[in-house]
Amino acid sequence: MKTILRYFWYQEKYNLYRTVNGFFYYLRKLPLVGQSIPESIFKSYSFKSALFLFLHILSIPSRFLVKGIWLTIYSCIAAFWIKLLCNNQLDFWQIPSDTWLLGFSMWMVFVGYTYRFGKGFEPFIAKSEREFMRNFGLSQSSFLQSQLFVEPIITSLAYLPALLIFSSLSGNWLYLPLGLLTIPTGVFSGHALNRALFNRGIFARRNSWQSWVILGTGLVAAACLILFRNHLSPSFLLPALVCQVLLIWFGYGYLKQQTNHLDYLSYCMDQSLQMDKKIFELTKGNEYTRQGLQMQAKLNAETGTDLSHLSGMTYLNALLFDRYRSILTKKLHFRLGCLLAIVLFIEGIRWFSKDDIQISNTNYIEGLPFAFMVMYAASMGKAVAQMVFVNCDISMLHYPFYREAKTIIAGFHYRFLQTVKLNAAFSGSLLLALIIFTRAQLPIETYLLTALLLLSLTALFSFHDLFIYYILQPFTKDMEVVNPVYKFLSGALYWVAYLNIKLELGSHLYILLISLTMIAYVSIGYWILLKKAPQTFRLKS
Repeated sequence: MKTILRYFWYQEKYNLYRTVNGFFYYLRKLPLVGQSIPESIFKSYSFKSALFLFLHILSIPSRFLVKGIWLTIYSCIAAFWIKLLCNNQLDFWQIPSDTWLLGFSMWMVFVGYTYRFGKGFEPFIAKSEREFMRNFGLSQSSFLQSQLFVEPIITSLAYLPALLIFSSLSGNWLYLPLGLLTIPTGVFSGHALNRALFNRGIFARRNSWQSWVILGTGLVAAACLILFRNHLSPSFLLPALVCQVLLIWFGYGYLKQQTNHLDYLSYCMDQSLQMDKKIFELTKGNEYTRQGLQMQAKLNAETGTDLSHLSGMTYLNALLFDRYRSILTKKLHFRLGCLLAIVLFIEGIRWFSKDDIQISNTNYIEGLPFAFMVMYAASMGKAVAQMVFVNCDISMLHYPFYREAKTIIAGFHYRFLQTVKLNAAFSGSLLLALIIFTRAQLPIETYLLTALLLLSLTALFSFHDLFIYYILQPFTKDMEVVNPVYKFLSGALYWVAYLNIKLELGSHLYILLISLTMIAYVSIGYWILLKKAPQTFRLKS
């Protein structure tokens, strides 16, 4: 145990030293301040040791504060649901009596079970921790135990002030031991169960079924706590405390008697290296090519449909989209799944609140500009633009025939129509969701205006990224972006969408004007593209 505690203390110092070194490194980069900081400061170990103690002591109150904020957040969530489901107008400072128990129970479920218990099934060791072990030649087994046995206890102690205040305000001091034991219970029982499965040849991996089961049961448990809150009783706290003690006892005992620490650690190291590789693939390139590179890594080289009746550039573009169709479809399905989840969540609130939410025509129109941000987040335009460059144009632009006007325009037409199909699937689903949300009780002209807005947004987001790509073609053969105008215009639509929400200009006239403006932008942009794209669609040097 002495070695385990020493390793934990070493890592605390190591992490803070790295932070201090990084701070001084960037401080020395500043024009005026940097000149007064000597390079020898990195070798001043006595100074950094004193700074470590000072910052470590200073961090203690902040840790207490952060944990208190988390406990407060769960209490606020509990109060919100109680107010919503009871349909009573509570004052902001008026705390219902059952808020304490519900908020604490939700904290136990999410922090103790879903997060800490679930984390026991993650066979990953952070890169900084692996570097720490390697650089200092530490015993891997002792280091693993230091992370397992010391960290949850230190984290639990950080909750002590918040739990003292919580117990005092609620008038029930059982919350104090329950709260202090929640994190160790989740950690020890989660790791013990994972090790038991590991010993039987059942290995936990990234996004494994164990993780999904834990997440699913955690969400179900939280929903049950909210729905059956009237059946919650403080009398459940004492049995829960007894269960915690038993789980800690069995979990700790099982982990201490394990003798295959090195086998498990070797497996974790292997999984961590695989995760590093995946992270590298996800962050490869820049923000203007990353999606295209990720899609390239998932390429299916087999064609799914017969394209023998096509020829020329139509065949080339059809082949490109056919090979990437499954990837694009998955992206679309993910967006539609998120929309469906939101609709089901709202309908669930309506059903449980026993009071149907009525949306007036005025409120609906005022909220329509938010559709701009929704369509921005769901747009497939950026993904398609990156896909066609990374997986086709970067190679084909070297050939003169590919830079001919008719070839460029034909390619744009095909790609634009494919993007419209993808975005139209989402915008049509969004229109259907809005009709369901309002129970089709608004005037018909309101729905026609919504359809016009979504149609213009579909055209805009299908056109914009392809348009600036064809007009500016900012990429070099090394996939570097050399055109600053492209960088600006690539992010411009986000700020337009953001301003549409913040300006609060929702009205029939505004929606009509913004829709017509977007259609005008697409029309004028298309005319410019016909004139300029044959001259600008070239690889930059």
